[in-house]
Amino acid sequence: MPPIRKILIFSFSFIGDAVLSTAVIGPLRRHFPDAAISFLVGVRAFDLFADEPEIDQVFVYDNRGEHAGWRGKLLLIKTLRRERFDLVIDLRDSIWSRFVGGKHWGLKLRGEVHAVTRYLDVLQRHGIDTDSASPQLQFTNQELVIRDRFLVENELVGNCVLVGIHPGGNWDYKLWQPENFARIADGLCEEWNADILLFAGPNERLLQMQVADLMCSRPMIVEEGSLRQIAALIAACDFYIGNDTGPMHIAAAVGTPVIAIFGSTDHRRSGPYGDAHIVIQSGIELACNPCHPGKNPGGCGAGSCAVINAITVEQVFRALEKLRERAGFNISCIRIDCQDSQ
Repeated sequence: MPPIRKILIFSFSFIGDAVLSTAVIGPLRRHFPDAAISFLVGVRAFDLFADEPEIDQVFVYDNRGEHAGWRGKLLLIKTLRRERFDLVIDLRDSIWSRFVGGKHWGLKLRGEVHAVTRYLDVLQRHGIDTDSASPQLQFTNQELVIRDRFLVENELVGNCVLVGIHPGGNWDYKLWQPENFARIADGLCEEWNADILLFAGPNERLLQMQVADLMCSRPMIVEEGSLRQIAALIAACDFYIGNDTGPMHIAAAVGTPVIAIFGSTDHRRSGPYGDAHIVIQSGIELACNPCHPGKNPGGCGAGSCAVINAITVEQVFRALEKLRERAGFNISCIRIDCQDSQ
């Protein structure tokens, strides 16, 4: 077999899916130590991947812009063919990935398995060892310097606990109530002497301010627009709390223990990857749940998910206590009366 010198990974448009696809990097680096690894990602994920130290080159798939329609696909195929890749690994199950050239490895595994399991199966079927592989994001020294300067300037260094909270998501049915995030943040400030980094996407500033205004304590409102710097700040947190959205996967990929709040989506397919994290569900059973992926997402027309709405503040605090115990923080446990958690 000719040597593999250039590898292209067909990754994703959504940030969370793209982050999960980075699980293949480690095994490929070990198996093909001399190969250059490139990623094809959507516009949303490009900023996160462009300066990733473990990725040699990033190509953008703009399916709503220059790569829309069959003419756009032909343009992209021509661009990629000029790179003369030896191996194309298609994680998004795209028919046109077969026209890029080189060897083609695609998805086979189906069913109710985690996305990372499906991606690693592609490598396993071709004899690549994937033991201990997981999604990963690394940072440049300059990025860490900028991150540390932010923490110092905002007096967030040397304190007891730093917790990142992201109350947003790209779909209303994924969202837990903002008042619940506010209550958790206040409890952490009062009982753990924690500092709160309150994150939000570019279209979620109103939600971010709503949570901040509901709090008795004042969080550090992160207005940083760079996904790379947001990821670096999440990496500095001791814990992360959020809905099923891209930053949740970023947190897991940078090694921050996650409390993930799930209702309308399937954690078996898209939960935070690894044993260091806890998924919170209410336990309510509805025939339509989970409604995404498949099952007519949001077909109930309710505007929010009854399953996620039934998750209590107390449930999340109990999960936080478990993470605290695992991490060995010598601080007081948080106690919330059951009556107050409703």
